[in-house]
Amino acid sequence: MRTRALFTLAALAPVLILPACGEQSGSVPEVPTTELTAEVPELDAVHEFMSPLWHDAFPAQDYEAIAAAVPQFEASLSALAEAQLPGIMQDKLARWEEQKQLMLESFEGLKTAVDAGNQAEMLAYTEAFHMNYEGMVRIVRPVLPELEAFHQHLYGLYHYYGPGYDLEKIGGAATEMAAAIPPLQGAELPSNLAGHQAHFEMVVTDLGEAVGTLMATLDNPSKADVEAAIDAIHDAYEEILGIFDSSGDD
Repeated sequence: MRTRALFTLAALAPVLILPACGEQSGSVPEVPTTELTAEVPELDAVHEFMSPLWHDAFPAQDYEAIAAAVPQFEASLSALAEAQLPGIMQDKLARWEEQKQLMLESFEGLKTAVDAGNQAEMLAYTEAFHMNYEGMVRIVRPVLPELEAFHQHLYGLYHYYGPGYDLEKIGGAATEMAAAIPPLQGAELPSNLAGHQAHFEMVVTDLGEAVGTLMATLDNPSKADVEAAIDAIHDAYEEILGIFDSSGDD
């Protein structure tokens, strides 16, 4: 078992951003706020009808209310089917599309059950419909707020400032990510992931060290070194995401 030192901001010297000889630092616009907000209003709109269906009609086995609720969902689900994810959620696109398809299929099953008057299937498909809706909600809402706070700064760095080689904004993003590391080090995983806590803490330490490397690289930057340091941060972040993706394997 190896001992790993905690990442601390005090270990980092102020960043002096100077482009290496022959390398020009670009100027990249700030990332639009809409791209950094993990919200899908079309999914929120579904909740208006899901709440009475799930909390009132379903537990009461009120089949008339269940049948009456079905057409209320049509417009919101059509809008949801066409909804675009904000930029910060693009890495979740595959999961989003898969879960959305499951939700729409369960709704079609509910409609068929209502048309047939099959009460047992009405209950079963209502439960599946709600479960798949909750699956979509979990994709939008971060499992770990501390990780999402870090990701908001990594997103701009990895997709905008790094590719544009804007050293001033790269340095700003690095400083913000460094500040986000200590809360992440103190975060506890939810109970279903408790067995991964030690791995999580190890990779968070790696993540903090990668951020420190980027900040040190910016003292005397070369484009290749800066890009490599950014990639290392992104790789460590992706490894942490893998811990959450593995929850379904336990």
